[in-house]
Amino acid sequence: MSAALPSGADGVTLCLEELVPYRRLAGQVQLTPKTASRAHQAGQHLARARGRGMDFDEVRQYQVGDDIRTIDWRVTARTGKPHTKMFREERERPVQLIVDLGPTMQFGSKLLLKAVQAGHLASLLAWHVAERGDRIGALIGNGLGHREIKPKGRQQGALALLHGLIEVQGQAPDLHHQAPGLMNELLRRSLKLASPGSQIWLVTDLQGWDSESQWLLSRLHKHADVTVFMVTDPLELTVPQSRLPLTLPVQGPGQKGLLPIGSNRFRTAYQRSRLTQIQAIRQTLKSLDIRFCAVGAQQSLEFQLDRVQPC
Repeated sequence: MSAALPSGADGVTLCLEELVPYRRLAGQVQLTPKTASRAHQAGQHLARARGRGMDFDEVRQYQVGDDIRTIDWRVTARTGKPHTKMFREERERPVQLIVDLGPTMQFGSKLLLKAVQAGHLASLLAWHVAERGDRIGALIGNGLGHREIKPKGRQQGALALLHGLIEVQGQAPDLHHQAPGLMNELLRRSLKLASPGSQIWLVTDLQGWDSESQWLLSRLHKHADVTVFMVTDPLELTVPQSRLPLTLPVQGPGQKGLLPIGSNRFRTAYQRSRLTQIQAIRQTLKSLDIRFCAVGAQQSLEFQLDRVQPC
């Protein structure tokens, strides 16, 4: 049943029992980097530098100093001039995962808190990186502070990230706590930590989006492959329908107001406003050549794997 909680989950906290099983699903997502890596260690992704390696790149005319073992004798015989094969070296593609578990993520109207779904998504991504043999590190924030996890490879890296998610979510403040600028704080820190040629995956609800967010992401994307994963909740996208003209008091971090859920006009206007806002962010990311995907907290992530394909 797609609405059922994942095994071991309560929808509010995180535990290893619900995060480790994502390892078996890691091969069902494809998150291939868009650009060639500029990292400096051996691994599974193609680097810009040409040299001897595992993947053939091109044939060019032989130059003094080229390794004679790479001479392409067929092309040499056909052209009458010595030609050599060129290869692209394989390089590691480290991943830095930025996970926003701030106050606005401590909300859920259906199945899971957005923060819990973010933890599930981060677990899936971590196991995916482990399966392909790269290192993964993380920045995990909850509004009270953040935890930095140094990049590690294989199972060690994934498990370190899982333990970090559990710890930070366990200490997360509720919705009444104000933590303005958490997403930007994590992005600023990422600018100092991310290595050139790495992948940066941001998991957030984009509630803190502003002009600085755009600037920070554009800076990061100059030397890294950036992807934004947005976690949503259906109640944030549309006001529930009601046959009665009800007006409910609502309260958020530093804000109070009235929600006329019985008004069809308000419901339509609210939904249009939220969709327009999200679309504007998506267009901005597209203009920056930053990939985007969205998953909902109202359904188990196992049934949304087809959405974890950034475009």
